[in-house]
Amino acid sequence: MYKLFYYPLNASMAPHFILEELQTDFELILVDRKNEAHKAASYLSLNPAGRIPTLLDGQQVVFESAAICIHLAEAHPAKMLIPQIGEHNRAACLQWMMYLTNTLQAELMV
Repeated sequence: MYKLFYYPLNASMAPHFILEELQTDFELILVDRKNEAHKAASYLSLNPAGRIPTLLDGQQVVFESAAICIHLAEAHPAKMLIPQIGEHNRAACLQWMMYLTNTLQAELMV
């Protein structure tokens, strides 16, 4: 089961959308920024940058929204959320993924 460490209305929105779309089992784990839980040693052991979100996939840890989204999409190829390597529209997909996680998501947080 995936574990997504998140904070509401934060950069965890896009990975949360992907998990919902995959219709797979996952657990949301609140990282309380107001109490600086993202700076706690236990969280920093997962994500040394102390940023939210972080995904735990078994023993593998992935952080940064775009990386989490790509990891999830590639882990579930039957859902066809990302073109395969070599497909002509993969670059456009990655472009829009970066726009969603780095530009649009940031604006929505404001």
